[in-house]
Formats: sequence, structure tokens, C-alpha cells
Amino acid sequence: MKEVVINEKISYIECSDDPLSADIGIIRDGDAVWLYDVGSDERAVSELTGNYHVVLSHFHQDHTGNIGKLNMDELYVSNETQRHVRMGTVADKDIYIGGLHIFPVPSSHCKGCLGLEVDETYAFVGDALYSKVRDGYYMFNAQLVKDEIAVLKRLKAPYLLVSHFKGMVRRRDEVIAALEELYHCRDKNSPEIKVKQ
Repeated sequence: MKEVVINEKISYIECSDDPLSADIGIIRDGDAVWLYDVGSDERAVSELTGNYHVVLSHFHQDHTGNIGKLNMDELYVSNETQRHVRMGTVADKDIYIGGLHIFPVPSSHCKGCLGLEVDETYAFVGDALYSKVRDGYYMFNAQLVKDEIAVLKRLKAPYLLVSHFKGMVRRRDEVIAALEELYHCRDKNSPEIKVKQ
């Protein structure tokens, strides 16, 4: 599996489609190494042999599948993710640890998403920008889109790192603009925003 370097502190192991496995963020913070998600492809964990502090973005298997195969010093999860992996410290509000910021992210993708902002430069957001799919439409919850915009606006990092997105990096201001446009196109009589696939 290929490790891609973003800067001297942040890198990631690329996602895979077969098996479906999320990108694994790697943050080297002094003597500590943090992982954002652990993927589900066993080839990825063969390269991860140390002790790690881990933040799981959400409970889907492609992000959590390798959790039992790693040595962990700490694990941060949402309530929903804890119900699936049965371990970890629940992060239900902002947590600051040195230059790291763990934060809840409202999302139409699933309940209980967490993000990880690193040194106010890059923020991992996992699959939080995605939606559910139903009958050929992307289905966004209008209130969650509004709440997600508010969370993203409070971040300092100019760049977001998005799982399953080629190259991972997206500009935060462009993402916010796209979400605001999506929100403004909503039907005010419906709690859902439908976008044709």
C-alpha cells in the first residue's frame, strides 16, 4: 500500500476498492503517532507496527475494520461508533490535544462523524461530506447540511482531507461554498435535499 506525504507531519495510506478500505491518515506529533481511521485492508496494517493514538471518523467497516489488529494507546470515537467497535473514549464535543483538534461533524452520510484538525492547516473529515443514496439520488438532510457548514466555518484549517477522494485534499472555502449552494437549492417544504446521481 502506498503512503502519500502531505507535509512533514501528515501523510496517508491510500484507500482501496478491493477490498473497500478508507484512507488512513497518519500524523506524526513529536513522539506520538496518530491515525485517523484504520481502514479494512489488511495490507495497510502490515505497515503499521507501532503504538498509535487513533481517531475513527465513523463506524462504517471500511474505516474501522482493522481496529483489532493495531496496538493503541488511545482511541477516540463517537457514541455511534463506540456501539459498533465496543471500545474507545467518546468525543461528543471539541477536544484539543496540543496542535490537534478532534471535533464532531454533522453529516448526512451517517450519525456520529468525527473530524481531526492538525495544526490549523489540514482537517481530516472522513466521509462526512458525502450523503446517503436512494433511488438514484444523493439524499442530504437539510438541517445537517446547515449544521455541517457552521462546523466547517469554525475550523482554522484552509484544507480538508476527504476519504475516498483522489488526492484527498480539498479547499475548505470551496467545500463550504458548494454546501451553501446545495442548502440554498433546498425545497423549504422538505427536510431532505435530493440531487440526481
